[in-house]
Amino acid sequence: MSTPPRTAPASAEGQRFTVGSHTYSVIRSLGRYGVAERFLARSMGGEGELVLIQQLQDTRHTADRRRLLEEAWLLSHLRHPCIPRVHAMALRAQQPLVVLEYVEGMTLERMLNRSVAGGRPFSSPFAAYVIAQLADALHTAHGLTDEDGRLLQFVHRDVCPRNIQLTAHGEVLLTGFGSAFTTRPGRYVTRGMLVKGAGEYAAPEVLLRRKPDARADLFSLGLVLLELLTHQHGLDPAGDSTRPAVPKHLAPLENKLRAEEPGWAPPVQLAARAEQLRPDVLERMASRAPAALRAIVQRALRPQPEDRYASAAAMRDELRAFLAEQPRSYGKPALAAELQRRVARQGYRLSGVEPSYSPVPAEFRRQEARLC
Repeated sequence: MSTPPRTAPASAEGQRFTVGSHTYSVIRSLGRYGVAERFLARSMGGEGELVLIQQLQDTRHTADRRRLLEEAWLLSHLRHPCIPRVHAMALRAQQPLVVLEYVEGMTLERMLNRSVAGGRPFSSPFAAYVIAQLADALHTAHGLTDEDGRLLQFVHRDVCPRNIQLTAHGEVLLTGFGSAFTTRPGRYVTRGMLVKGAGEYAAPEVLLRRKPDARADLFSLGLVLLELLTHQHGLDPAGDSTRPAVPKHLAPLENKLRAEEPGWAPPVQLAARAEQLRPDVLERMASRAPAALRAIVQRALRPQPEDRYASAAAMRDELRAFLAEQPRSYGKPALAAELQRRVARQGYRLSGVEPSYSPVPAEFRRQEARLC
């Protein structure tokens, strides 16, 4: 789970971390992320590559330490181009830290904000490609096993736009593994009725603290796909601020469930909306999207897990089939080009106000000439 960034102390720049035989020099702090402080740093050996360092900050809470160690273990055992690689770990230190691959780019959340401000959703191939890449990464993660080959029943539980990174080279990365569920012995266990991750993108079974399986992540992917295609959130249709009546079977949980990160509606209200997602509602919301993608959204957002795709691979394959039918192939170069068009300086109007200009983010400035 990500939390609002805090101002980094002036002393962060130049701070050094040594892990094994490698030393890293901090360029700047990137603020808090879950239980850790994040730093952009440079390796002081070899070619001086950029890395991302996550270090536990509050050593008073053993639960935070266990949570960071669990995320580090997961990332070190997951091998997929859409999942950041672990370079090094210092897990026995007083303040454990993990050195990760640094990929320069923007979160999908930031890209969506720019897209909404410009009043134009992403192209259908863009949406299909991004979600297909994520589904492929999740398919790998869902198959994670322990040292004895036993399936760990991995569930990400926090698939949302802020945990999806897009780079100027057209790469798609899934981050935010700190809320993941597994059956690994000794893992950090969420206590009581606390709902992990971004509740606004969670499946109803996650919101209600029932044991999830891989299909919970597919519900989250469906919500992100719908938002990319329509600029509408499935659990907040057309900005509807009214709260549906809580069904009788959920009423006992209304005052018990609590969100780790409070959002625009409490978990029970979000679960009620998720359970009331009907095909006709989704059909209206995505009426302008291609029929094949509407069908994928409909299946991914079924309230009952057994009615969704059986696996992330099945959802990925349907998305790839849609992409294969397009007049032009869509891959990393096409994604990079579309991203560059979106972040270029262009005006947009808000309620008749003079055009406002959004600057090109630093992450994309160096690629502008090559990609335009």
